[in-house]
Amino acid sequence: MLRLVQNTELNGRQLDYVSKAETAAKSLLGLLNDILDFSKIEAGKLQLDIHAFELEPLMRDLAVVLGGNQGHKDVEVMFDLDPQLPCALFGDSLRLQQVLINLAGNALKFTQHGQVLIKLEQVQRLADTVQLRIEVSDTGIGIGPEQLERIFQGFTQAEASTTRRFGGTGLGLVISKRLVNLMGGSLQVASELGSGSRFWFDVTLGVVQPLPL
Repeated sequence: MLRLVQNTELNGRQLDYVSKAETAAKSLLGLLNDILDFSKIEAGKLQLDIHAFELEPLMRDLAVVLGGNQGHKDVEVMFDLDPQLPCALFGDSLRLQQVLINLAGNALKFTQHGQVLIKLEQVQRLADTVQLRIEVSDTGIGIGPEQLERIFQGFTQAEASTTRRFGGTGLGLVISKRLVNLMGGSLQVASELGSGSRFWFDVTLGVVQPLPL
């Protein structure tokens, strides 16, 4: 409804107020969704929904979401998709996209200049499965060694000053790690202060076989 109001006749001050209200509402919705997911994971109630999906639309939707968060930053969002990857896979596309939005959204949040790269690479291909490496790297502020040790703990961010500056609950990474674990992978991180960060994981997904002609 706030978005609809923005498309009506408003003066500059009214539009500013409504835009700020929409931003606050989105932040609150994100917080509630994170807490609900975290609660489900802690209770062991979160289940994967395995189904056939296509990679290209998933990446296209991710690009749209990241484009909306990019604002006027001097940051280039890039995608590197292995051409050997099958077009259609079996997996939980919603949860996979959630992990990618968390990782790439964080990368964009903590990068003021440079680039964010989302890379998908085929590691191993068998008849009915493919091992996929998914990597998100950035040229952002980076993470110190002490913070790296606790970055996957709930409600944790690098520093209190970082939370004040960038916002967020610190739940995104712990939820992403648990979701990757559910998919049979392990979320890894490498980073240095001032030199950007790299998050990656490997998952094995089923391959949807094309129908015979």
